[in-house]
Amino acid sequence: MKIIVVPTDFSPFADNAMNYAAQLAEKTGASLLLVHVYQIPISMNDVPVLMISAEELKDSADRGLENAKTHLEKKFPGIVVKTESRLGDVVNELEELALELKPLAIVVGKHGASGVERLLFGSTTLSIIRHLKFPVISVPDGVNYQLNHIALAADNGGFTGQEEKIKNFVEETKAKLHIVHVQETGKDTPGLKNILPQLNPVYETVRNEEFVRGIQSYVKTHAIDMLMVLPHKHSLMERLFFKPHTTELIEKLKIPVLTIQA
Repeated sequence: MKIIVVPTDFSPFADNAMNYAAQLAEKTGASLLLVHVYQIPISMNDVPVLMISAEELKDSADRGLENAKTHLEKKFPGIVVKTESRLGDVVNELEELALELKPLAIVVGKHGASGVERLLFGSTTLSIIRHLKFPVISVPDGVNYQLNHIALAADNGGFTGQEEKIKNFVEETKAKLHIVHVQETGKDTPGLKNILPQLNPVYETVRNEEFVRGIQSYVKTHAIDMLMVLPHKHSLMERLFFKPHTTELIEKLKIPVLTIQA
């Protein structure tokens, strides 16, 4: 059975993503797995002291997950909801789960760190996107579910193994695919219409000096419900001094962004 994984920290952002994931599960016939990853807080004085036991943390996590499950089952009676709490690092635990379950998508709320922590390491959402090789949907706060049109932001980098995941997601959601390339001037992008022809997408070349602005314009004028991007690897120095397109799109767009790493 298809499965959608939803990590939650029980925040309003996570609750919003959880409800979005439930509606996606309804549309695709997938089940939901709610996951809470907890860590043991330690007070760093002269001698490290545990502030709360692992058993207490697990009990609290399991209660929160059960409450979330009950809420979803009442609101969406047709879907199957499972829960799992884990001790460890969020990204590592999700990666282990994803490798085991091969989910249709991992759905996360869009929020995270700020200041120096965000500059150096990015938010939890961005860390998940960078490290997991499965579709990750970041859901902005307040977004209501609708998925009729998906735009894939294409560039000259091409695909490196993501085609099957793109095809699978589009076919499962039954959404119309738009393949969009942004360039400053010139003729339409050579080879654009050779991308995923079996999905019968709309092909479009957008003229704009800035990639993100071009995508924003297309999303607005064509009533796009989700943007799909294929992130490229960036070094720490690049992330420090230049904002990657994926990060900027997630921050600025008011629609969910689906990322698929190579």
